Amino acid sequence: MTSKNKNLVNINLKKTFIKLNHKISDALKSLQSSQSKICIVVDQKNYFKGLLNDGDIRRALLKGKNLETKIKEIYNKKPFILKKNFNKELSLKRLKERGIDQVPIIDKKKVIGIFFRDKFLLQHLKTPVVIMSGGLGTRLRPITSKVPKALVLIKKKPMLSVIIQNIKNFGFNNFILTTFYKHNLIKKYYKNGLNFNVKIKYITENKPLGTAGSLSLIRKKIKDKNFLLTNCDVLSGINYKNLLEYHVNNNADLTIAVKKFVTQSQYGEINLKGINIENIMEKPEKDIIINSGIYVLKTNCIKFLKPNNHLNMNELIMKLIKKNKKVIAFPFYETWHDLGTKEQLKISKNYV
Repeated sequence: MTSKNKNLVNINLKKTFIKLNHKISDALKSLQSSQSKICIVVDQKNYFKGLLNDGDIRRALLKGKNLETKIKEIYNKKPFILKKNFNKELSLKRLKERGIDQVPIIDKKKVIGIFFRDKFLLQHLKTPVVIMSGGLGTRLRPITSKVPKALVLIKKKPMLSVIIQNIKNFGFNNFILTTFYKHNLIKKYYKNGLNFNVKIKYITENKPLGTAGSLSLIRKKIKDKNFLLTNCDVLSGINYKNLLEYHVNNNADLTIAVKKFVTQSQYGEINLKGINIENIMEKPEKDIIINSGIYVLKTNCIKFLKPNNHLNMNELIMKLIKKNKKVIAFPFYETWHDLGTKEQLKISKNYV
C-alpha cells in the first residue's frame, strides 16, 4: 500500500503500522525505516486505533518507561485525523494551529494515506548550524599534536566531515565553524564548503573562549531567529530537523538535546536510618540524563555574552535560567558518542 498525492510523500503505509502489543523498540525501528514521523497504531485487522509519534516516545522515556514498554500503554487514542474528501485549506489551517506536520487520512476505520502539512524532507533549511571546532583536543593527544580535533580521522574521514554530513542529511546547509587551535588547517581543508555541497563561514578566536564564549563573535554572522549549535566531537543519529521543530513549537530560548543513560555504581550502596543499616544494594544501576552537547538557541540569547570573554556552556545555560528564559530539554533515543576520547573514538568507528 503506497500513499502519494500533492501533500503526501511517497511512502509505504504499512511501514508506519504498529500493533498494540508491540514495544517502544519496535516503534523506533518503524520511525527510522519509514519517511514518516508517526507510527499508526492498528489492531490485528489493521483497523485504525490511534497514533504514536516521536514526542510521545520521548515523554514516555522521561517518565521512566523503557524500550520494552508496550505501545498500548503510551499511544494517543484520540489523535487529530482527516476523513476522506477533507477540505485541504481548512485542514492546513487546523494543522498549523496545532503544530502538527503529519496526520493520517481515515476511511471506514482504515488508513488510506498520510497528509503532510509541508514537504520538508529534502528542503534546504536556512537555519544556520554553528559547530564549535576550536578545542585543543587534549584528551586525544598525541593524535592532536599535529592536527586539530576536527580533522581527526574516523575511517579515513575527518570527524567534522562525518558530523557535517549527518546534519546535511536533514536539509541544513549553512554552517559556521568557530575555530582556534590549528585553525588554518581547518580552513584549508573545508574552504567555503562548496566541495562538500554546503556553505561554510568561519569565526576565529584570538584566545580560547571556552565552550560558549566564541558565540559572542557570531552576532553579525546570523540573521535568522534561531541557530543550531553542536560540538565537533559529538556524533549522533539524532534527528536535527525534529530538534529544531521542537524548539520552535515550544517557543524556547534554549533547547538542550538530552539522553538517558543507565550507569552502574562501582560499589555496593548502603541505606541507613540513623546508625542502623536498612538495606544494601550491590553495585546498583541508576538512570541519569546527560547533556549531549547539541542545542538550539534563539539568536537574541547572544546579547547576554560579553565579547571575547571566556564562558563555558554550563555557565551560559545557568545565566539564561537565572534571567527566566525558557530553557527546555529535548530527550532523544538515537545513538550518541563523545569522540573526544580515544576509547570513544575507537567505538564510534563501528557506527560510521
